[in-house]
Amino acid sequence: MTRKEFLVMAGLLGLGALNAPKVIQAAGVRNVLVIGAGAAGLTAGYRLRQRGIGFQILEASSDYGGRMKRNLGFADFPIPLGAEWLHATPQVFADIATSPRKAVSVQTKGYKRTDDYAFWDGEVLRRTNLGAHPDRKFVNSSWFDFFDQYIIPSVHDKIRFRTPVTSIDTSQGRAIVKTLAGEEFTADAVLVTVPLKMLQERRISFTPPLPQSKIDAIDKAVFWDGYKAFLEFDEQFYPTYTELEVTPEKAGQHIFYDASYGQNTRRFVLGLFAVGRAAQRYLGLSDAAVTRDILRQLDEIFAGQATPRFRKIITQNWSSEPFIGGAYVRDHENWKRVRQLGRPVGAHLFFAGEAYTAGEDWGAVHDAALAAKAVVDQL
Repeated sequence: MTRKEFLVMAGLLGLGALNAPKVIQAAGVRNVLVIGAGAAGLTAGYRLRQRGIGFQILEASSDYGGRMKRNLGFADFPIPLGAEWLHATPQVFADIATSPRKAVSVQTKGYKRTDDYAFWDGEVLRRTNLGAHPDRKFVNSSWFDFFDQYIIPSVHDKIRFRTPVTSIDTSQGRAIVKTLAGEEFTADAVLVTVPLKMLQERRISFTPPLPQSKIDAIDKAVFWDGYKAFLEFDEQFYPTYTELEVTPEKAGQHIFYDASYGQNTRRFVLGLFAVGRAAQRYLGLSDAAVTRDILRQLDEIFAGQATPRFRKIITQNWSSEPFIGGAYVRDHENWKRVRQLGRPVGAHLFFAGEAYTAGEDWGAVHDAALAAKAVVDQL
């Protein structure tokens, strides 16, 4: 069962209400250490500040945003090198950033049923209409811009950059966190929001050890590799959305799409989105080699129209990012495993992120943010 299939089934059967995870109340919480300044970590800090709970965000890299990343110099609109689409209704923006002082206003554009869609099976390009498509594009902005405008002002002063966490000890009735530089932080509770790959690689040790059920979920969950690229052309020769066959289907996704869709631009920018097995063909290649490979693909699919019209390219290899290691938990993951990933351990150790949810949805920015919101509600 895929993530989307589960969402439909859960809605029909009321599974979200029937199987809500057991809440472990963190008693007497006055301060929290948040590990990671991605969507979940930033949302957690925003919510903790609203509740009057002290917090510190420890971020391993030199910037906030995690897998939300954008480039402002490639085109005349923001290029989302990471999280790009809205996979929920626009109401979720207000659900994430509720503030009486600042109304949330984010412009998005949904796809039309009549938009061009194509499927490439390796030999034949079949064209049709896109049909119903739930995702929405940001208009001249991105997920990063949303957080930058509505969340960051409340939390930026609480972020410690270049602070990789190496161990978390909750054995003494509080959380003791140590970093690579030998620093030690203490708090009543700790919220882990790092990408799943960091736990799979044992970048952080836990005392006492995590329960075996949690370890099994960490090790068995599939965290897809991820690669994105954006190419500018002199004119548009491609449909709104072109899907390339990936076999088996559960192994990943490989699509080319009109990145200029809905933007206030006359530039022709084509996006490449590849996760799982599809991303692996690009990993380890130089930008020049990736460019040649992509143009060969496009020339094969679109009868030689790509190379003569090509102008420039920008790429993002998420699997090579040192504190991220990939894209997100696969769409086809077992929902019970995702729920196990999101469960707290005791009264001092919590998890939130696209991989650490209640199991009803996962793999997206809004999932990460709402999971963090739920944890703060528990605290």
